[in-house]
Amino acid sequence: MQLQNQTALVTGAGQGIGRAIALRFAAEGADIAIADLNMDTAQATAEDIRQRGRRAFVHHTDVSDYDQVQALVAATVEALGKIDILVNNAGIGKGQRFLEVSKENWQRHINIHLSGSFYCAQAAAREMAKQEYGRIVNIASVAGLMGPINLAPYGAAKAGIIGLTRSAALDLADSGITVNAIAPGPIETELLKTWPPQALRERAQHMPIARLGQVEEIAHAALFLASPDSSFITGTVLVVDGGGVAAGSYMVEKYRQRKQHDKE
Repeated sequence: MQLQNQTALVTGAGQGIGRAIALRFAAEGADIAIADLNMDTAQATAEDIRQRGRRAFVHHTDVSDYDQVQALVAATVEALGKIDILVNNAGIGKGQRFLEVSKENWQRHINIHLSGSFYCAQAAAREMAKQEYGRIVNIASVAGLMGPINLAPYGAAKAGIIGLTRSAALDLADSGITVNAIAPGPIETELLKTWPPQALRERAQHMPIARLGQVEEIAHAALFLASPDSSFITGTVLVVDGGGVAAGSYMVEKYRQRKQHDKE
């Protein structure tokens, strides 16, 4: 098992991508600390981890609060002994047209995604530096690489996470800590499942790989970046999006060809 006897802290692990990552890490031998605001979903994830024979620790945490993050890291070390891996996954998403973005919506995205990732990374890295080993994986988004529609706060925050990843990778390299990011494309999470079925089918057709991604596929990528096998990789952004960023505007033509083929 790739993470045998390691401890991972995963924020937002109660559902979606965070839950999939926590369970994947546990299957590979890691003990898991779960930081979340929803204690019901967090406890459900913890129970699944324990059923896999690993230890699980749950902590109610708002990652946008600096003091709560310090308490989270201290409690994790007390409960599980150390932190080898951090996955910054906690996040939100609220769409608004640019001219209508509220101050509160903007600030909340920046506080949770960007400030939260920094607070957690800094606090966890201080513990990792004591053992001269650590893996930090930040969940960014293709929205940080492309211009998302009606999601300016989200896109700006995710772009900030990419910049934070590169800066932290440089600063923490001498402490034996690698820092990388994953940029998921459209993933079939609870949020996306609220879309109408037809809209989901159409969205999938705008990808070179004509389907939505699964949370387990992000977990696979996170496992690699969190494992000892990724020891010479730091400061990188791994795009897991079915080829959407690579295709860019050419997907307009690809989509037209697919629609024409369906008619024939």
